[in-house]
Amino acid sequence: MTALVAVTAPGDQLARYAAAFLTTWGPNTRRTYRYAIQAWLDWCTANNVDPFNAVPAHGQLWDAHMRDTQGYTEGTRANRLSAVRSLYEWLETQDVAFRRNPAKLTRNQRPQPNPKPTSALSAEQAVALLDAADNDTPRTAAMVWLLITTGIRVGELVSADLEDLDLDAGHRILHVMGKGRKRRKALITPPTWQRIDAYRATRDDATNLPTLHAGARPRRPLLATSTGRRVGANRVTLTLQRLARDVLPPEVARQISPHVTRATYVTLNLAAGKDLRQVQYAVGHANPTTTEGYDRSQLNPDNHPSYALMSVLSAARANR
Repeated sequence: MTALVAVTAPGDQLARYAAAFLTTWGPNTRRTYRYAIQAWLDWCTANNVDPFNAVPAHGQLWDAHMRDTQGYTEGTRANRLSAVRSLYEWLETQDVAFRRNPAKLTRNQRPQPNPKPTSALSAEQAVALLDAADNDTPRTAAMVWLLITTGIRVGELVSADLEDLDLDAGHRILHVMGKGRKRRKALITPPTWQRIDAYRATRDDATNLPTLHAGARPRRPLLATSTGRRVGANRVTLTLQRLARDVLPPEVARQISPHVTRATYVTLNLAAGKDLRQVQYAVGHANPTTTEGYDRSQLNPDNHPSYALMSVLSAARANR
């Protein structure tokens, strides 16, 4: 495979730029983009295509290869094309010469994913999950309360450090690094802070992660294992699933994930009448349409138009 290091062939030159491009993203996006760019470079090498001289027709051929030869879904293909398109857009900002952006396909040319909407918990289900977390370990309680009451992404949670906890105008906050390496402040409510404080009291800070740079302030993970290492995103998901199996209906427990807790934060806030723009900023979405996509409050069967229709019909029958 073509490694993301600097050598001399066109593909290797692009790999060198790709390595710099990847540093502009957070760890989760960086990993996803790395796979996509690597796959593009491998396809270019196998088909003798100069990636600096590629055109959208090559992007279409690569998409067809992913569909017909590798059996990738529309969502996977769309994500990989998006990553490569972002790379070439970044190259343009760096004044790197190339012919055209090969992944910049027209709407009709791009794969059209139709993902299943993310589920959200009801308020009662969210409370049940929070109670289950409180009955587990202090770390679990801090983890689940942070996810549900702040709506942060799992990547933002596991990459946060104790040093990211702060005060702002008397409010407890957590500085998080969002997508595109954009920082924002996640507000921590008093009940959530109590769980964090209780968890910190159990921590032996002698198990700090080592300082990476001479003279730098030690960085201690917000959520740490017993050896002081950073808790991974997979461990967070497994913890949610374990708790959910005991307190939520099976069909709900099967779907639980940090993405569901994020959708829950958005849905419950919007159902409570909170302004869409404020919720958008709170969860770090660049576009309010993305926030609306997380909202499941309008899908609540209690609010279904069919019930309203039955009320109208019943009133009409009573007036006959």
